[in-house]
Amino acid sequence: MGLGDKDSKMLKAMIDEEIAKIPGLVRNLRLPQFSALFQVKDESEYVYGYAHGSIIGRFETYYFVAHSGKKPSGGEIDEIDKTIFKRSSEIRNAVFEAVGQ
Repeated sequence: MGLGDKDSKMLKAMIDEEIAKIPGLVRNLRLPQFSALFQVKDESEYVYGYAHGSIIGRFETYYFVAHSGKKPSGGEIDEIDKTIFKRSSEIRNAVFEAVGQ
């Protein structure tokens, strides 16, 4: 069983929100106090991984568990992964644009 319409819409909205946050994340990473602390070697890969992890964490933990009172099933996890994967090029493009600024 996959995600319901409401859950699918929420996941897509969370992906949009994370994409919108990418330029700010890059700016923050470049602040002296953060760059010295994190010592990131590949900024674009770090930001992509952060965004991807944030989407999964927010959706599965903060939204899904809080609203349905359970962890997502195998079918739901598959749909979550497929939805994020379908938008991975969009996420990557946002990262590359932000890193290139």
